[in-house]
Amino acid sequence: MSVPLSAAVTLGLLFFLSVGLNEQVAEGCTCVQRHPQRVFCESDIVIRAKILGSVASARPDLVAYSIKVITTFKSPNKKNIRVIYSSKTSCGARPENGEYLLSGHLVDGVMVFGLCDLVWHWDQLSSVQKRNLNLYRTGCACEITSCTGASCLNTKHQRKCLVGVKNSISLGYEEALQAVCLPGRHSSCRWQK
Repeated sequence: MSVPLSAAVTLGLLFFLSVGLNEQVAEGCTCVQRHPQRVFCESDIVIRAKILGSVASARPDLVAYSIKVITTFKSPNKKNIRVIYSSKTSCGARPENGEYLLSGHLVDGVMVFGLCDLVWHWDQLSSVQKRNLNLYRTGCACEITSCTGASCLNTKHQRKCLVGVKNSISLGYEEALQAVCLPGRHSSCRWQK
C-alpha cells in the first residue's frame, strides 16, 4: 500500500509546523499589557538607577548588572542594591548602560527583573509620569482593569479604574499612561490626571 504524494507532503508539512510551533512556544515570552501603576504595585522593588554594565554573575541562570541607585520608590528593606539580575531566557531584559526606571521581584534576596517589569529609559518618561511615581503606592488599593465595549460603560466598578474606550469613566491607554488611579470617596477609585 503506497501513500499518495499529496498525503505525504501534508504530513511532512504538519510535522514541520508542529515542531516549529512547539519551539516558538518554548522560547517565546508574552507579557500582558499593564498600566505602570499596576506593575509598580505588583513589584517588590521599584528604583531609578544607572546601569553601569554587566558583571560576572554568581548564578548561572541569571545575567548580573552593576547599578547605582538614584531613587528608591518602593523597597521592602533599606538595603543598598548594587547588583541586579535578569533571566538568561527570552523573558530576560538586556538593558544598555544608562538611567532607567526599573521594577522587579526579590528572589533569594536579590532583585530580579525581566521584560514584563518596568525597564524604561528615565529620559523617555514624561514629567507627569515621573511625578506619578510618588503617587502610585497610594493607589495600590485600586485595581486597574481593561474594558471593551459595554463593560467600559458600567459605573458599578467600585475599586477599579478602567482602561479601554475613552468615555466619562474610562480612559484610553495612552491617556491612562499620564494618569494615576487613586482611592476616592465611598470606597471607589478614580483616575486623576
